[in-house]
Formats: sequence, structure tokens, C-alpha cells
Amino acid sequence: MSKIRSVVEKEIREAMPAMIFFLFLFHLIGLTKAAVLDEFSFTALRAASATMGALIVAKAILLVEALPISHLASSRRIFQVLWRTLLCGMVALLFRFLEELIPLVSKHGGLVSGTKAMLGEVSWGLFAVFALWIYGGLFLYSLASELVRVVGPDKAKETLFGGMEDRAGTTGTT
Repeated sequence: MSKIRSVVEKEIREAMPAMIFFLFLFHLIGLTKAAVLDEFSFTALRAASATMGALIVAKAILLVEALPISHLASSRRIFQVLWRTLLCGMVALLFRFLEELIPLVSKHGGLVSGTKAMLGEVSWGLFAVFALWIYGGLFLYSLASELVRVVGPDKAKETLFGGMEDRAGTTGTT
């Protein structure tokens, strides 16, 4: 039992940064969508949808990073960031597609009829805009995680949350 618990705790710890980042991003997207649609309320359904989206993208990132294919890109860091963004985006959009498809399959009684219904019922423009947000967010997240990987988590924490006295390269002592 403790082995399962330690695996679950490790998964949660690894998914937490991505989940927090995408939770914030998806709530902003939901708020923007509500404002654009003149529905100036943020319902529990929208909040739950944003939370589920963040969990899905965080899991997609963990899944992709566990695959050997995620490390096949060039030795240049920017290409590695772009490659990981592309892979994570494809997995996240596949999950998003399935999230739309599964209720329609159960509602219409089969995969073929659910897929046909999905083609007519889903707002593909909104799906495309959501895909752009996912890719943009994944790029920023991948870029930040690569920078943290290069400088190290301790140096990143010190740089972001440390004092300003070390700003000019000196320790502030004479």
C-alpha cells in the first residue's frame, strides 16, 4: 500500500507545476470566454472544466516526458522546447477531442454516430482557439521548465524569490 501511495505522491508532485500553470491559464480563458459571450458569471461548470483541462494537460506533459520520443529533437535547446511543445500539444488535444467525443458516443449509442454528431455539434472555431491557447501555454511552460532544468531548481528559486541585493552580481557586502 505504501508503494502505491509513494507512486501517487510522486506523480502529484511532478504534475503540480504544470497543473498550477494551466489552472491559472484555463481560468483566464474561461473568464475571457464569459466576458466575450456577455455571460459575466464564472459558473461552477466553467471552473470544473478549467480544472479538468489543467489536469489533462498536466497528465499529457507527464506522459510525453516519460516517452523516449520526447528526447529525440536536436541538441539545440529551442528545438527541444518546440519538439516537446508539439508532442504535448498533440496528446493534450487528443485528450480534449476524446473529452468531447465520449459523451456524444454514449448519447448517440455508438462511435460512428457519436463522431457524426460531434462533427455537427462541436464549435470547431472555438476548438481551434483553444488549441492555440494550449500550444501557446505549452510553449511558455516548456521554455520555463527547460530554463529551470539548465540553471537548476535551487538557482531558479533563488533568482525568482530571493532578495534584490544580488542583482548587480555582488553580494552586497564590502
